[in-house]
Amino acid sequence: MISTPSLIKQDNGAALQKAVWLLAAVALNAVELAIPRVPFLPWLKPGFANIITILWIIRFGFTDAILYTALRVWISGFYFGFSLFTLSLSFSGGLLSTVVMSALWVTLGKRKLIGTAGIAMTGALFHNAGQFFVVYFIMSQNISLLGQIPFMLGASIVFGGIVGILVPVAARIIGFYGNAGNSIASVNITVNQTAEFIDKIIVVLTFAASISLMFVNNFFVLTIAAILFSLTAVMINPKKPAVFFYPVKFYMLFIFIAATYLFFSYGARLDLLPFLTRDGLFSFVKQSLRLWCWLQTVHIFKKFKFHELFMGALQKFFPGKKETLAAGMIALKHFPEITRLAKSKTKIPITALLLKPKMVLTEYMNSINSRIALIVDNEHVEKD
Repeated sequence: MISTPSLIKQDNGAALQKAVWLLAAVALNAVELAIPRVPFLPWLKPGFANIITILWIIRFGFTDAILYTALRVWISGFYFGFSLFTLSLSFSGGLLSTVVMSALWVTLGKRKLIGTAGIAMTGALFHNAGQFFVVYFIMSQNISLLGQIPFMLGASIVFGGIVGILVPVAARIIGFYGNAGNSIASVNITVNQTAEFIDKIIVVLTFAASISLMFVNNFFVLTIAAILFSLTAVMINPKKPAVFFYPVKFYMLFIFIAATYLFFSYGARLDLLPFLTRDGLFSFVKQSLRLWCWLQTVHIFKKFKFHELFMGALQKFFPGKKETLAAGMIALKHFPEITRLAKSKTKIPITALLLKPKMVLTEYMNSINSRIALIVDNEHVEKD
């Protein structure tokens, strides 16, 4: 096993410590890329980032954990894309599980009536439940989705148990038992909140248009909307015409919609394909057009500085959490580097990950933590 130096130095302050933890969460998210998605269960993933969430709750408390979750979702969205659908999924699952795990820690965990495994399993269940309700109300209001509940329960027990077991291991690796600073130390990060008024208007209108599509059932209107959203994406990125087909990369979601609408619907059967119904086919097409529009909003949000508006809102809602916001900016700056590093080390056999998760993930985290330590230390030197 690879040994690494301590990641947290006493003079770095809480902001740098939290930046390390955020970057560690990014690396753990990259591990999940090694596990193929199941087409009919697109929400299914191990949730290794909850390891850091639990440690954050224990160390910094409920309010700070909520801000951490918001920052983690925001940082990922900054690079991978903001859209109504992705934000709804990420926030619903992440915030709901953080609230529940915080409540469990305060009421039972501190009294040693429940361990990290129990907290993680409950958090995984509510994370999946939050995403399930978003999928149901936004993507597929089909009663057949209830058939996924047994899979959700099983996945929560298995993956939540693994996450809970790994929490003490991760605590030692990321310096949980070190002394956290009480100030920002020499970190001095300012957030650009200069988004123009027109940018704010466009972002708000884009959100409003996206939400309004949930109530539109006219095939012609939805088709026109999908074309307009796609043409807007191309206009914003004139050197990348391929963005017109950007939603295709999320084909798993379209497969999921097809499964719920085409094979679990009632109505007149098609003569050529008797296992399908006319109503199911039209519902599938209309919901796919909505999803296409929602995924294309990523280009609009990026172009018109959605990230600045979001960060400004966080500063207003969490005025006393300057060190956590500073940590978020540090993590945002180095997110691409850590993601590339983490992806390069995710050649993990799935069987080994499932059979020996503790050994595999311990070695994985140790192998990248030295690089995270170097990045954060360099950030500290630069600010000095």
